[in-house]
Amino acid sequence: MHHPFTFFSRYIPGIEHENLHIVSTFFIVLLLIASAIIIYPKWKDVSKNIIPEKKFNLRSVFELLVEMLASFCDDVIGPHGRKYLPFLGTLFIFLLFSNLLGLIPGFLPPTEAWATGATLAIFSFAAFNYFGFKEHGWSYIKHFVAPISLGGIKNPIAWILIFIPLFAFQILFVSIELVSTVLRPITLTIRLMANISADHLVVETFGMLVPYLVPIPFMLLGIFVSFVQAFIFTMLTMVYISMAVAHDH
Repeated sequence: MHHPFTFFSRYIPGIEHENLHIVSTFFIVLLLIASAIIIYPKWKDVSKNIIPEKKFNLRSVFELLVEMLASFCDDVIGPHGRKYLPFLGTLFIFLLFSNLLGLIPGFLPPTEAWATGATLAIFSFAAFNYFGFKEHGWSYIKHFVAPISLGGIKNPIAWILIFIPLFAFQILFVSIELVSTVLRPITLTIRLMANISADHLVVETFGMLVPYLVPIPFMLLGIFVSFVQAFIFTMLTMVYISMAVAHDH
């Protein structure tokens, strides 16, 4: 896909569309680091942060986002869900600001590139499996096995007759579970890349055809889509973590 103009490709030598997502990613990371440096001194003293500030500012934005994610962690994962909030919060905030970058003329969202989405999806895949093994140890593997028991069958002939179809079912069950788990990062990547690319293309097209007033509704729609896609990606990761650390199997 050809993009007529981006600030990074125009002013930084060697930057082309193929590697633009890398530079955009570093740009978002630097912005978030700068924001953290600005906000952290105000958050350091907990006693001074009980009462919210009167004006809505950058600190208020991050407080709102973190509080929203904390509430969802409690609802989806359970009482101990907040210990996963640092990972989920980092994922969501990076995705949100990366998506929003594409709404600024002269910039492309790094999440438009499949490599960025795939990298985040792999982090998500590694995280929920790591949390699963950390919570259950090697018993985590039981999540991929159907809970079948033949302990109550005493007759050896009946045991064999029942074991054969159950063994076949177990193989089928394990295969489906493994395939569905492996497909999770692939579906996360495709969903994020397709939606962000389509949204950015719509905004860019209308911005080029009618540069005044008409693109405003599409910009508002783009903000909504950016938030929703970051939220869906994070929420699915949250659900996967919830399934991995659950004790009700």
